[in-house]
Amino acid sequence: MRSLPLAFSLMAVLCMVGCRGGERDAPPAVRQPAPAGAERVGGGRAAAPHRPHGIEIIDSHVHITPTMPALAQALEVFDRVGITRFVTKSGGSYGDPRFAATVAMKRVLGDRLEWFCTIDWSGIDEPDFAARTAWKLERAALNGAKGVKIFKDLGLGVRDQSGALVPVDDPRLAPIFEKAGEMGFIVAMHTGDPLAFFDPVTPDNERYDELSIAPSWSFYGEEFPGHDELLEQRDRLLARHPETIFLLIHLANYPEDIDYVDQLLDRFDNVWVDTSARVPEFGRHSAERMREFFVKHKDRVLFGSDFISMPQGMQLGSVSERPPGIDDAVEFYERHWEYFETDGAQIDHPTPIQGRWKVDAVSLPPEVLKKLYHDNAEWLIFSPLQPLRERLAGG
Repeated sequence: MRSLPLAFSLMAVLCMVGCRGGERDAPPAVRQPAPAGAERVGGGRAAAPHRPHGIEIIDSHVHITPTMPALAQALEVFDRVGITRFVTKSGGSYGDPRFAATVAMKRVLGDRLEWFCTIDWSGIDEPDFAARTAWKLERAALNGAKGVKIFKDLGLGVRDQSGALVPVDDPRLAPIFEKAGEMGFIVAMHTGDPLAFFDPVTPDNERYDELSIAPSWSFYGEEFPGHDELLEQRDRLLARHPETIFLLIHLANYPEDIDYVDQLLDRFDNVWVDTSARVPEFGRHSAERMREFFVKHKDRVLFGSDFISMPQGMQLGSVSERPPGIDDAVEFYERHWEYFETDGAQIDHPTPIQGRWKVDAVSLPPEVLKKLYHDNAEWLIFSPLQPLRERLAGG
């Protein structure tokens, strides 16, 4: 049992963060708050914890605002669906209140939680920016972080003093990635976004419903680089830093082209991917093709949901047309289980607003499912930091 002083310390730090601000790095919140115990429209049902074939499930990609209400809400969902361990990808930059609160949350949750820090891009024009940021990564690792999450603002939002967007492969940032490689620190990258987010926001856009609620997610127009240009920048970065571990979230941000992701994993042995918030996209490929992909790359794909818990509510892979409740979150996870574990044809995917179409489930073999749900996250994230070649040599 955790000591009362430690619990009170956590509450004090989390409350401080809650008072100073919300989810700086997360997507826009739902339009109205929802209480943690809100019932799904039409009634709800209890969900038994899920453990297929006795496999423990790790969600390698969540975002939890380090406040008591957000944590309690997340734990209620995880306990109902069988998520035993999880990784929050927005732990703050070293020195800010969110970072301190995430460290405190880790102390209370222990082995159930791992976390990634983030980067503060202010001062990017200063000559010592990269060296200072690399130093912060060292401090973050000493405080227990397992990696750094680089959000899509690199390439789409971070600008230098001239007003120009900083490219993903800007050579000024090289010391950051070199330091990560030296430490075995995992670089989780979100580069670009769905193809539809680069198209005009009209009713003809297949993600129009979503973009209507979150218009800031549109990157249509000459002020932004195109989707393929962003991925070309990222792939040059991967090639320049072969000793750095990269976790390319959202199935390398090109689930629309599974052959590209397949070839990317063949090309780079320092790259892993996760499934977060992209079942609706890659689920449109044939079940046979996706099963083949998961089997071939069974050691390189991690299960992630992109579930977000905030004091004001939740996001289930995306924004929502109405505030989601706990039962909605349970259903969100159950639809993932249905996709990966059954052979159902034309089933509902986890987040309907991400495209009002159906997907075909892939019925992964138990040994592949175990890698996806547990083993890969255990090996990559829940193990001690270790440089890439040492990690690979050790199996």
